[in-house]
Amino acid sequence: MTLEQQNTGHTSSGFEHTHSTWEGPLFIVGMPRSGTKLLRGLLSKHPRIRILAAETDFLPFIAEWVERHGRPSTPEAFEQFSNAMTGANYFNFRPAARGPFRWQDWRAACNGRFDVSGLFEGFARYELEAERGSGTIWADKSPAYIRQIPLIMKHFPNGRILHIVRDVRDHCVSMRNAWGKDIRRSAWRWGQDVLHAHRQCVSMPERCLEVRFEELLQDPDTQMRRICLFLDLNFFAGLTELSQSVEQKGYAAGRTEIMRDNFRKFETRLTPDEIASIESLSWSCMQALGYTPVRATHPREMSSLMQYLLKLKDGAQLVKSGMARRGVAAAVRFHATHRRMAG
Repeated sequence: MTLEQQNTGHTSSGFEHTHSTWEGPLFIVGMPRSGTKLLRGLLSKHPRIRILAAETDFLPFIAEWVERHGRPSTPEAFEQFSNAMTGANYFNFRPAARGPFRWQDWRAACNGRFDVSGLFEGFARYELEAERGSGTIWADKSPAYIRQIPLIMKHFPNGRILHIVRDVRDHCVSMRNAWGKDIRRSAWRWGQDVLHAHRQCVSMPERCLEVRFEELLQDPDTQMRRICLFLDLNFFAGLTELSQSVEQKGYAAGRTEIMRDNFRKFETRLTPDEIASIESLSWSCMQALGYTPVRATHPREMSSLMQYLLKLKDGAQLVKSGMARRGVAAAVRFHATHRRMAG
């Protein structure tokens, strides 16, 4: 389908179904604070797309559980499996309007398939009320799955991925502002995770599309047309506007419009030495994606010991920030559960 074909045949409401029979899954991945919420907010306006309201993060846990215990085919086994899942952080953010979660309804939505993909799809279809054959594309926005692309591809051979990438320097600014993260560790992890995801996406362009956060901000029309083409969907103008705020932190917090100038903030919010440190620690990935260093002149490695020490520092900061909202025990439990479920 060409871009021109996508622009024809609109009804008075501005949308007409395509003949595509693809119903997902669609996974939106990327580093935290890189625009995944913005992308979800825009895509959620498409009548054919339904995206889980909360991040799942538990696909690795399901895969490990099935490997250890086998497929939960019987009602008894499924109940045991469901009980193991109740600690997932997803349920801390599940909309109350959905009502009580019923494992029996989840099991029915699996449609007799209790392998990893069947369990996950059943969960999503149950939560989204997306019937098979309805033409609805079910989707998940979980940034942490940037490290799980091979797992997604293994269990969802028809799955597609949108990988959104933000300039590492602005990413680090946002990570520090939002959660007090150390910019050195943020830069190092960006350099590792984004480069791996980039290489995987490049190797399978029919299944993975990279989107630059900066380009989405500056030209949402072109980028959303490009995404619709990738997903075999009709484009309509409403996909370039937010219907509500999608961000609670940072420069775009509470805004209902796309903040088109929300890039290159690092130029005024980082010192020259901080910029040089970030660029040197993420050097290889910046080069691969075409981001130009302005301060660093060569790459720099981070020792395993330093990675570990900064991980402890960031973990303590996350627990500290969560204490005010959840209390000490709840904050520790929240982050421990996230690590266990996300693999």
